Amino acid sequence: MKFIDEYRDGEAARKLSAAIARTITRPWTIMEVCGGQTHTIVKYGIDRLLPAEVELVHGPGCPVCVPPWK
Repeated sequence: MKFIDEYRDGEAARKLSAAIARTITRPWTIMEVCGGQTHTIVKYGIDRLLPAEVELVHGPGCPVCVPPWK
């Protein structure tokens, strides 16, 4: 698959996590709105890569994913 390596660069992920950790001056709470975001964050361990000061809150889901089916 084209570009797959660009999205699986562990060193880049560690650098980004370190940059986030350096940026934090107080606790952050971030809501993921889309279930797809939540799934990807958990599947690839991004939630465990983030500093403890970053709290992820699972949101209600986006209007495309959670409409009532009739």
